[in-house]
Amino acid sequence: MRPSDISELVRHRRTIKPIMANGEPNYLDRDVEPAVLQQLLDNANWAPTHGLTEPWRFVVFRGESRFQLADFLATTYTELTPAVDFKAAKLEKLRLYAQRTTVAIAVGMKRHHGVIPAEEEVIAVACAVQNMQLTAAALELGTFWSSSPIYDHPSTRQFLGWTGEDDRCLGIMYVGYPVNSWPERKHGQPDAIEEKVEWRS
Repeated sequence: MRPSDISELVRHRRTIKPIMANGEPNYLDRDVEPAVLQQLLDNANWAPTHGLTEPWRFVVFRGESRFQLADFLATTYTELTPAVDFKAAKLEKLRLYAQRTTVAIAVGMKRHHGVIPAEEEVIAVACAVQNMQLTAAALELGTFWSSSPIYDHPSTRQFLGWTGEDDRCLGIMYVGYPVNSWPERKHGQPDAIEEKVEWRS
C-alpha cells in the first residue's frame, strides 16, 4: 500500500447530496449492491475505538423503506419545530433527501457506561463514518452525512430501535451514484496547513 494512494483517496472524497439545488435527483437510478454496502459497513467496523467499545450502530434503508423514513422525518419535523423556526424549505429537503437517495444509513452511537467518556464514543463513530465515506469515494459512490436536531430526538431514536437511555443518533448518511461526473472541490484547496499548526521542539 502506497502512502500516495491514501493521500489521493482522501483528496478525492466529496460530499454529494441526493438532490440538486432545484430539488432534482442528484443520484442515478442505479442500485447500490448489497455487497458494496457490506464493504462500507465492514470498513466502518475497523474504526479506532477507545476501550474497544465499538459504539457505532447503523440502520440501512433501501427500497420502499426510504419513503417510510421520508414520511417519518417530515412528520417529526412538523410536529417538533416551533412555528417561529419552521421552514417549509427545510421540511421539503428532509423529505426529498430520503425519497431521492438510493440508500439512507442512520448513524448511531450505542453508549457504553464505564470509564469511556461519551465524547470519545461520538468521535469513534465519526471515524467509522469517515471509513465509510473514503470507501465510497474509492468506488465513485456519492455520500452526504446529514445532521438535524430531529435526528437525535427520542422519537427518532425509538423509530430506529435505539432505546438506550444515552444512545444517540448522529445523523443520516445518504448514498448513491452521482448523476454527473465526480465534482471538483467547490471551494478550491483548503487553507494552508501551516496556518493551523504550531511546531514545538
